[in-house]
Amino acid sequence: MIGGRTTCKGLSLLAGLVLLAGCGMEVPGFVGREGNYDGFYSVRGTPPPDPVAVALRTAVLERALHGVIIRVEAEAPAQGYYSATLLPLNDGRPDAAGVVTFQLVAMPPPEPGAVGPARTRQLSAATFVPTLALKNIRAFRVSGIGTVTTLTP
Repeated sequence: MIGGRTTCKGLSLLAGLVLLAGCGMEVPGFVGREGNYDGFYSVRGTPPPDPVAVALRTAVLERALHGVIIRVEAEAPAQGYYSATLLPLNDGRPDAAGVVTFQLVAMPPPEPGAVGPARTRQLSAATFVPTLALKNIRAFRVSGIGTVTTLTP
């Protein structure tokens, strides 16, 4: 019985030492989350770049339950663009003519990438507009680089 207690205490002491030894190690750079080999570690990392306008290829207005969906397809100038979004201008409120304007934007890659074929640069985005908001809206204007499309509900 005495030998069992000693073994248990020894294993507990060994486990505690292993845990303490692990606390003093630096986070290696390959783990992600902006850790590097100098021991610097930041959860936030570098801020993402600002979204930029991309070329609009098609825009369609689709009926949905209790509203409409504006669905667009775009072609990015290079590979690596992501998070395409229809950004409402004027806080999404219609102008004097009753037109709500959206701009198609996407997040650029952190570093310039290859151009590649068009099918590898396709982006899509959509937004939902509820029926209650449609009563003051006569049309939607969607703009991208070099293209403006007007859709009527």
